[in-house]
Amino acid sequence: MKKIKILYVITLSELGGAQKILYYLVSSLFQDNFEITVACSPGGELVKWLKELDTVKIVELPQLRRRVSLLNDLSALWKLNRLMAGSSFDIVHCHSSKAGILGRAAAFLAGTRKILFTVHGWGITPEQGRLKQFIYTAAEKAAAVISSNLVCVSKADFNWGIRRRIAPSKLTVIYNGVPCYGFLNTGLLRAELGLSADDLLVGTVCRLSAQKNPLYFLELAADLLSAGSRPNIYFVLIGDGPLKNECEDYINLKCLQKRVFLLGSRENAASLMGDFDVFCLFSLWEGLPLTIIEAMLNRLPVLANIIGGIPELVADGETGFLVDPGDRKQALKKLIRLLEDPELRKQLGISGYHKAKSDFSLARMVQDYKLLYHNS
Repeated sequence: MKKIKILYVITLSELGGAQKILYYLVSSLFQDNFEITVACSPGGELVKWLKELDTVKIVELPQLRRRVSLLNDLSALWKLNRLMAGSSFDIVHCHSSKAGILGRAAAFLAGTRKILFTVHGWGITPEQGRLKQFIYTAAEKAAAVISSNLVCVSKADFNWGIRRRIAPSKLTVIYNGVPCYGFLNTGLLRAELGLSADDLLVGTVCRLSAQKNPLYFLELAADLLSAGSRPNIYFVLIGDGPLKNECEDYINLKCLQKRVFLLGSRENAASLMGDFDVFCLFSLWEGLPLTIIEAMLNRLPVLANIIGGIPELVADGETGFLVDPGDRKQALKKLIRLLEDPELRKQLGISGYHKAKSDFSLARMVQDYKLLYHNS
């Protein structure tokens, strides 16, 4: 049987949710009836992971960058088009906003029959001005015209696309999936931080960027610790990004160095979560964050903002608590309730585990994409 040739295109190869999903797909399909090539920026964790899969071809393009640059973007478009024209891919499947525009345009110019795009949260965000939002929405509408299918990772993103009239007939939802293994309370993180099993650890895993709102997490930590009557509560933030210096400055300003730990990026973050007692995520906009699924598989109660696809993951009062963005009093109240009630944490964590295992499994996600590849 002739193998189906797929080219995956993603902008960055750094550690992130879209990169993990692409890797999970590739590692699940590469031994199946698929011949796989991945085009991405060089040097990141994704490239390292893919190199361990011997039969996957990797094309590293330095011109693929997050920031808009006419020279780099045109160069990336030309190189992608040359790659596609020379290899006759059956399917081009793009991930992330920049690669979604450039990759689909290059595939259309190369005459590729099936052009797919997975929306890991639309690239039109609240921090952008109206003009930029208008331009980016127009670009998404134009790219949608030449797409076979647009995959949204949450119903929230699907509904957003419907409201903006971005090719409604081509939109579908495939929830992200995570492998259900490697989630154990190892004690490694607590040993590293010098914490005992009786200490309470509140944690988050996120990119230190405006979207993920890490300073809000630190402000919540300062609110809780300022009373001074909670000596056994600690906070940890795993991640790196452009707000790293601001986060360090805030920790120093509030003299939280012994109670709040900023650990940087960790490839094994999902397993380190097993040492948390509560997982928090206070993003300002989201698609369907993998870190919450990973937290649920670690049997952790989740405290998160009501934003994007998060309510599709976290059932308020059943697997965690949802709070309004910016309402620190509400968030603090819910966090204190979780920390003071170990039985509640256990119940919410077990419910979250079963929900993640049934609704957000890797096997289900891969099967959904296979059906799309064969039917689109």
